Amino acid sequence: MIYMEEPLREIAVSSGGAQIKIAPQRGGLVTSFSIDNTEILYLDKATFTDLTQNVRGGIPLLFPHAGPSKGSLYHLSQHGFVRKMPWNVLGQDRNSITLQLLSNDETRKDFPFDFELKLKAAVSANTLNHTFTIVNKGDKPMPTAYGTHPYFQIPQAEKQNLTADIEGFNPKEIDWRGRFDQSFTNPGRIHIQMPGKKLTLESDPDIFKVVRIWHLAGKDFICIEPWTRDSFAIDDPGQCLWVGPREPINLTISISAEISK
Repeated sequence: MIYMEEPLREIAVSSGGAQIKIAPQRGGLVTSFSIDNTEILYLDKATFTDLTQNVRGGIPLLFPHAGPSKGSLYHLSQHGFVRKMPWNVLGQDRNSITLQLLSNDETRKDFPFDFELKLKAAVSANTLNHTFTIVNKGDKPMPTAYGTHPYFQIPQAEKQNLTADIEGFNPKEIDWRGRFDQSFTNPGRIHIQMPGKKLTLESDPDIFKVVRIWHLAGKDFICIEPWTRDSFAIDDPGQCLWVGPREPINLTISISAEISK
């Protein structure tokens, strides 16, 4: 295991013309995914370098839950706590890196479970595979409503011209000068067309039941986020995804990109 003391250090791995970068100490954040030097993800460098802020960009990890919580069962803030924690590097090879995070006394104050989390980010050809593993190290089932939060780079003026095959999502009918933050049923494979790029976002719809779409007016990004469960699910035992004791679950999303010149 490699312990890192440089909070802004990014580790790059590549395959052919594809490259990813990851910042272990900034919440295990994938900060970049590029194909032939064309960046797919958005990253606000000011929030990345300011350690007092949540990073706006990359692919934040949302655990124990995505979205807000009522706090009725656990004392959890928006999107959970692991995106704010330093991760350790377990291993690295030419095209992948594996990180680890363990529960501790601080996490148990808000979420009283023992767990081990792993993230493996791997790049191959034009695809990023992003696998989050949850291991329940306790003796009782553990709830989660895990999600991912990819920020895709797109000019503000082009958002209305975006296409994505998500039922009920009609970009031309949205006023992108205002707020947009809405959940949709996850179709499993989403084809996204934007200027100069064709993206495919894949996840298992039986596990990632929801896709959340969010943006900020005036900012050059859109977030298309596979979530295992919707907002406030962590407050409702009937809505959670449950992880059995010592029964690891692997939660994978993949992003593939085609670049047009």
